[in-house]
Amino acid sequence: MCSPWSEVSNVRSRHLLALLKVRSATQFAFYISLLLLIILLATHLLTVRELPSAIDWRLLILLGSFMLISEGLKLAGFMDWIAAIMADTGHSLGKLYLLLLIGAFVLAMFITNDAALFTVIPFTIVLAQHVKLSLRRIVIYEIIAVNLGSALTPWGNPQNLLIYHYYNLSPGAFFHQSYPFVLISLAAIFLLSMLTLGPRRRELDRSLREDSEPSVSWNKASMLLILFILLVLSVLHIVPVSISAGLLVLYMAITLPDGFRRLDWWLLGTFLLLFPTMGRLGSALARVLGSGLVGPLAVYGAGIGISQLISNVPAAMLLSRVTADWRSLFYGVNIGGLGTIVAWARTPRTGPVKSRESA
Repeated sequence: MCSPWSEVSNVRSRHLLALLKVRSATQFAFYISLLLLIILLATHLLTVRELPSAIDWRLLILLGSFMLISEGLKLAGFMDWIAAIMADTGHSLGKLYLLLLIGAFVLAMFITNDAALFTVIPFTIVLAQHVKLSLRRIVIYEIIAVNLGSALTPWGNPQNLLIYHYYNLSPGAFFHQSYPFVLISLAAIFLLSMLTLGPRRRELDRSLREDSEPSVSWNKASMLLILFILLVLSVLHIVPVSISAGLLVLYMAITLPDGFRRLDWWLLGTFLLLFPTMGRLGSALARVLGSGLVGPLAVYGAGIGISQLISNVPAAMLLSRVTADWRSLFYGVNIGGLGTIVAWARTPRTGPVKSRESA
């Protein structure tokens, strides 16, 4: 019998078209950002000479490094190993539902939200070929769980990394705001799962767990986890980012060069263009508003609303120029990322969802 882990690879291949659609969406975002930059240059709101200083190179390197190390951990089989543990633990449908959601939520706390999605969702699709799941619903909940769980750490998602870096926060100040939000979110995910995911007592087919140990290159995975810790220390301003990112690029180039091909360069290029464009538009908005956004509710509401229009990362870039209230901005852009397809522009990489689901 074919191992579920080879099936996961097959799922990724069968859903290549969906992946290409997402790639096209990131290309579209790149071209829109490029067009906006050209308009700013043509209208002399921004000059070519100002471009290098308008880009936060340290933050861009950190964003690219976390994206790259996520690809490396997937190539090393580490993500499949985590999914295997979840499969081995879940003996009933209800327990599996809960493990999928809690697993996605917790995993996103420690790695990037994209990497968490690429771990949990392909495995969920494979399970749906063997078990009658409410697949569409559980995949939507997994996307929500990943976005909420990733809010815990500065490196969990790009908007957090931006806020942490731009406002020069201490770890204590950031976690003091993020952990209550994440605890409340975890309780909400649990209740949502209990109330809406249908019949839960059915036992799972034990054949799903037979011969299902994924192939993991532990030497590579261990080294990448060490490099991941170095990146976290760079976020916390303990290790220079030139050292952590340099070692990562060198190691990946020698051992896992395919990770560079899999990296979403269009998305990284979009981040590059967003720095000067959103920065300049934010400065213009600050001049229009005068004293900036006044009051936590105004910042919070703007974070949610603008995230619906342009996604939460550019929303954070834009609004960081007009407010010193990073707490309300943090809540606004993280919650705002849950609302629409536009706000989910970076995360709904789930592919066509087809299964033997009930409804």
